[in-house]
Amino acid sequence: MRSLSWLLVLLLAATIINYPNPFNPKGGDITTFECTPTETSEAFLYIYDMSARLVQRIAFNLQGGAINRTSWDGYSNQNQLVGNSIYLYQLIENSRNRIGKGKIWVINK
Repeated sequence: MRSLSWLLVLLLAATIINYPNPFNPKGGDITTFECTPTETSEAFLYIYDMSARLVQRIAFNLQGGAINRTSWDGYSNQNQLVGNSIYLYQLIENSRNRIGKGKIWVINK
């Protein structure tokens, strides 16, 4: 049991999650990204559409050993509401190490 809990801690340390997913930015929702890195570093959260075009880049200063959060309101770098789709994201440290990746489902109602 003890080894299983350590495995879970290691998996969570290297993972980024977002919630709620799906989310409705047209209705005023935001999605929150959360991770708990082992080291303090500067990073960027990159959000792409399904054509691999960059939609948004968000600075994410990470504090080691703490829960770190940032959010996205569903708007692009050009301040336009994104359309209904699945978006891909990845969190990359300045040293080019990818911390994690995932998918976001946007449903505008």
